[in-house]
Amino acid sequence: MNQDLNILIVSDLHLSAGRNPTTGKTSRLEDFFRDDAFARFLHYHEGIKDQPRFGGRPWLLILNGDIFDFLQVLSLPPEGRPLRTVKGVESHNDLRPHERTYGLGTAALESAWKLKQIARGHPNFFAALGWFVARGNHIAVIRGNHDAELHWHHVQDCFILETNRARTQQWSRQGGDPPAPLRTCRERIHFYPWLYYEPERIYVEHGGQYDPLNHFRDLLNPVLPNDPQHIELPWGSLFVRYLFNRVEDIHPFADNIKPLTRYLSWAFRKDPIKTLQVLVGRGGTFLKALWLMGRKAVTSTLHRSDPADSRVDADTLPLPPPIVEQIQALAQDKVSSAWLPWAGALLRGLIWLLTLLIAGAFLGLAGMTLFADAGRPWLSSVYVAAALLAVLLRLWLSQSISDLLEQNELMDAAFALEHILGARHRVHVIAMGHNHRPALKRLGDTWYVNTGAWVRLYRRQGPIQGREALTFLRLAWDQQGPPELLRWDDAGSAPQALVLWDDAGNR
Repeated sequence: MNQDLNILIVSDLHLSAGRNPTTGKTSRLEDFFRDDAFARFLHYHEGIKDQPRFGGRPWLLILNGDIFDFLQVLSLPPEGRPLRTVKGVESHNDLRPHERTYGLGTAALESAWKLKQIARGHPNFFAALGWFVARGNHIAVIRGNHDAELHWHHVQDCFILETNRARTQQWSRQGGDPPAPLRTCRERIHFYPWLYYEPERIYVEHGGQYDPLNHFRDLLNPVLPNDPQHIELPWGSLFVRYLFNRVEDIHPFADNIKPLTRYLSWAFRKDPIKTLQVLVGRGGTFLKALWLMGRKAVTSTLHRSDPADSRVDADTLPLPPPIVEQIQALAQDKVSSAWLPWAGALLRGLIWLLTLLIAGAFLGLAGMTLFADAGRPWLSSVYVAAALLAVLLRLWLSQSISDLLEQNELMDAAFALEHILGARHRVHVIAMGHNHRPALKRLGDTWYVNTGAWVRLYRRQGPIQGREALTFLRLAWDQQGPPELLRWDDAGSAPQALVLWDDAGNR
């Protein structure tokens, strides 16, 4: 690809079924509501590319993973010909029970049908991409853990077709610049199985490979060993499909809290009543989901694929295979510490329960002393103070354990990546997404950037009141200084400087 392009990077938009144009209803699982804002974001940058710093050069828009959320498209094709085309059966009753409950699987035809539903629910988003391409710009699509189905060439082709179709329909209604020919769209929309790389300039990957719950055993060929027609979903994806999709009517923000252990910790500490409602009211769902996930895990373990099946043509890799192998090994090392966040969540839960019991016991003693020992009222005050001290101790211990165990695995991975790339393959910027936490950090000679997300973000005090940051990375074609990590201010129709927050809500 031409390396003299200006670059825009966004990640983690999580488009799912969106708004049904027939019923006018929006899917309860939808997380992305910024279609028009995204269109204005693209129009703005097309309008400024003639500024001297951008040199009139086209943009490369990098969609860095989890742009789509195939896991949260649960609707089924209508019975008859549509269902027969996708699944080979005529009636919904002919589907397997878990398909009727949890939606279609991950085969190419099923995934392409899901993508069509996403495009149907987000016409303005796809039309904006088509308009952007018609203006001479390029799009690079890197798949993440929520849109791993982009592995299929059939789904990639469907993305191009839907982008072109949405722009054509918009143009027929509103006029303006004509859509690009389909051939041009194919030339300007590019797909990358793991990472994007430009020598001396930028390295981009989604980042899910460093997350134990969302790590793919073979990201370059993420198929089931015993069933290569389907994607081998990681545990995090199975949690979303079989658990979160069934409980988001109670905790609709559950899948937007990163990492998963933070949601579990919050649920038991801050909202125990609703959490108990989930456990009691959805107990059967949990048990069934755990059984399905366990069966898939056992099947995957017992049927290992031939290493030859995982080979990828070196021409498809932007880096030499030995370098990619080192990056794969780095990801595997990160996964080996999978017990740390779970241990932290469990320990915080135990501390919460223990201190609750201690505080309750002291308050009980205070009440008994106050009524049974009128001669020593000061003792009641001592017991109340002890209960308060127990609560404060819980807060301090919980925060300390969080700081110790909730490491920023992506920033740590970026440090290691800088070393792996070395002088021969060095870059100015290492960019990731995945954890929804925007970040800008100078490493050695490289900048680490996390582009955050375009869905609601939840901090540790969380997560009832989330906020949308609409963050992105902008890099001029010859930029040498710090990269621009910005937020799109849709009210002002322009980018704004981003104020970074830590997990405690501090600037």
